[in-house]
Amino acid sequence: MVIDYNEGLIAEKYEQTKDFPVRSRIEAYSFLKHVGDVKGRKVIDVACGSGDFTRIFRRAGADPMVGLDISEKMIGLARKQEEREPLGIEYIVADARSVVPQQDFDVAVAAYLLMYARDRDELGRMCRGLACRVKSGGRFVTITTNPDLYSFSKVPNYRKYGFSIELAESVFEGAPIQLTALLDDSPLVIMNYYLPIDAYESAFRDAGFRDFAVHMPELSPAPEAGDEGDYWDDYLNFPPAVVMECVRE
Repeated sequence: MVIDYNEGLIAEKYEQTKDFPVRSRIEAYSFLKHVGDVKGRKVIDVACGSGDFTRIFRRAGADPMVGLDISEKMIGLARKQEEREPLGIEYIVADARSVVPQQDFDVAVAAYLLMYARDRDELGRMCRGLACRVKSGGRFVTITTNPDLYSFSKVPNYRKYGFSIELAESVFEGAPIQLTALLDDSPLVIMNYYLPIDAYESAFRDAGFRDFAVHMPELSPAPEAGDEGDYWDDYLNFPPAVVMECVRE
């Protein structure tokens, strides 16, 4: 079952995961690196959640900057932040799978959206929803759960990074990928779903994108000079997340 961020304290628990160093040192670093310069560009953040990346892009010069999420609660958190620190961001409650009249954003971004697709049809609807928001020649960049997780020779113990991953006994399209965030009070279980890389490439192509590419995550430089040893090796050698990008025809 796809997680509902409107339920209970799920949204608040998800916010707590952003304190995990892996979120900034690898995930945000890799995502932002591949999005690149957004100054003066029209940017839409799809599945924006509470707006962390939305605010980063706006501060980097994105104009206009729009955040979109299906969760009213997440958008509520984002709007409260906008009230506290007005940046001129528009936040919209909408389904990423919805098709709207063609828009003209230069860049669409999404942090953790596509892995909620349970089959190729749902993935295709997500990609069509993205395509109608991006102008010809515009880019889509996302960080998402690594579709190759099921092909790893082993799935490491990621607990030192603040989470664990459990896979089904055998791989099939739509197979569950259970990610558990190990929070101090109680864990947060988020269910993702497996689809092969070729399913993503096909869905983007059919939606009107080209130049599909997958990038492995990278580690940002240490905040302080020093040897971190092999601490990050399990994540980097068996990356649970990847960055994908493509260009609108």
